[in-house]
Amino acid sequence: MKNKPTITLVIPTINEIEGLKVVFPRIDRSLFDEVLVIDASSTDGTAEYISKHPDVKFVTQKSKGMQNAMMEMLEIVTTDYIVEFSPDNNCIPEQLPDIVSRIYEGYDIVVVSRYLGEAISEDDTMISGFGNWMFSKMIRYLGKFPITDALTLYKGYKASIPKEKLFNRYLSTDLIFEPLLSAYSNLKGYKYIEIPGTEPARIGGESTLPWFRAGLCISLFIVRLYVKKIFKITL
Repeated sequence: MKNKPTITLVIPTINEIEGLKVVFPRIDRSLFDEVLVIDASSTDGTAEYISKHPDVKFVTQKSKGMQNAMMEMLEIVTTDYIVEFSPDNNCIPEQLPDIVSRIYEGYDIVVVSRYLGEAISEDDTMISGFGNWMFSKMIRYLGKFPITDALTLYKGYKASIPKEKLFNRYLSTDLIFEPLLSAYSNLKGYKYIEIPGTEPARIGGESTLPWFRAGLCISLFIVRLYVKKIFKITL
């Protein structure tokens, strides 16, 4: 590539002070043109911790939920690419250079898969592990890439992808931003790659994701994408 694309590292937070103290010092911020923390009104000192780093842009989330955080982030970011990073220790900071190098190679979306090669998830439950396996199987046949991890947040992608009008047509329910990115990118034939990456156990709390409702929302948009693929109809 003649000119390197610009990249923003996005870190969504809500009371993540314990994890931040462990992982944030290990992030090589020089890899990125911008580091953005979007915070859901933390009360544990997260904002104060980030304020000690003047090179990091801090914004307060206006609405609730991870998906809304990502949509608000898209209104702020002006770089070519976005790399999402979870500060709860689920993402290994030392893998960020691998993501960036793949972006420089010209990939549209780079996903750190917990189920590729020898990588594992130390944080998955039986329910989340089975759900990820099932949805990954369903999503891979939307396109040509054999997706192994549909639900992970740890990924880098062209900022233009979730800004497309068609992408937003499928955001009719919440809880689907991450799997929709993978499914939509595969359907549209974007240059896709996965790299193996183990997911360590989280630090500072447990997941509050409503798995049953999330499963229904994900299943719904997958059906809609297959209707698009097979019948060329956008529902």
